[in-house]
Amino acid sequence: MGLPNRRCPNCGDTHQDFRPLTDEERAYALTRVDRADVGTYRRCAREGCLRVQSYFNFRAGFSLPESFREAGG
Repeated sequence: MGLPNRRCPNCGDTHQDFRPLTDEERAYALTRVDRADVGTYRRCAREGCLRVQSYFNFRAGFSLPESFREAGG
């Protein structure tokens, strides 16, 4: 089974694959969302995108700080 495909406001409101959060991304997400909800959040897998959003609601999300940008993104 592949990655979930959802709307990404940071990528021009196009559909992108979303992957589970890394430990560092999860730690940051806990500063933004309730602990009970953090398990439903995924990160856009498109290179260079910093979007993290709920699996169930694309409007419930935020951008990670620039320090999370992947090399070459």
